[in-house]
Order: sequence, then C-alpha cells, then structure tokens
Amino acid sequence: MKLSTRGRYGLRAVHYLAENEDKGYISVSDISNALKLPDNYLEQLIRILKNNNIVVSARGARGGYKLSRNSSEITVGDVLRVLEGEMTSSQCVANRTNCDNEECEAYYVFTKIDKAINNAVNSITIQDMVNEKFD
Repeated sequence: MKLSTRGRYGLRAVHYLAENEDKGYISVSDISNALKLPDNYLEQLIRILKNNNIVVSARGARGGYKLSRNSSEITVGDVLRVLEGEMTSSQCVANRTNCDNEECEAYYVFTKIDKAINNAVNSITIQDMVNEKFD
C-alpha cells in the first residue's frame, strides 16, 4: 500500500493545525507556506476534510481552518480514510465480491496485512504526532 499526495499532504496539514491550535483559525495560504505545499491542491484537501468533520472553518479577516475536535480524538486512520478511502492492501479484501477465486490462498495474508495496517493507523492520534519529537 502506498499513500498518495492526498493522504500525505492532508495528514501534514492536520498535524500543522494541531501543532498551532493555540493560534485559532489558520488560513490555507499560511498552512501551504509553512509546509511548502501547493495552495490550490491544499485547498481541495482541506475542503474534503471539512466536509468529513475533521476540520471546521470560519470566514472573515481572522478566518481559516482549525480541527473540529481535540487532536487526541482524531486518529491518523480517520484522516487517511477521508482522503484515501479504505485502508486496504488488496481489492479482494475490501470487496470480496470482486474476487474471482473463492479459494484464494493469499486472502488470509491480505486480511492479516489489512488488520495490521488499520490497527496501526487507528492507534495513532494527531496528538501523538504532535507529541513525537524527531531528531
């Protein structure tokens, strides 16, 4: 499984909002400048996050975006699923009806991989990311 720029950029933006929540609402241009991400693309991602209740917005001079709830209540899995869709290693696990081999030897392996991926992304909150210090 490989994350697209949607997942990577969106997760970075959510992390930035969490790190800077004391500043209140933050504009997309401020986020894109700080993270060196394309403004227009980031605007699209933020809109998706807003429509899925990860962030909220305010208009006006002090407007922008902030997290919809405490960063300890939002998981990496929440953000990635909104932007990437279901976290799966194989279409056959995500939608068993697409599988043309009902006795697939690899289904067990793919299922185990999916469970591990989902357990990992569901166990990490955005606050965990904020607390993590990189050397």
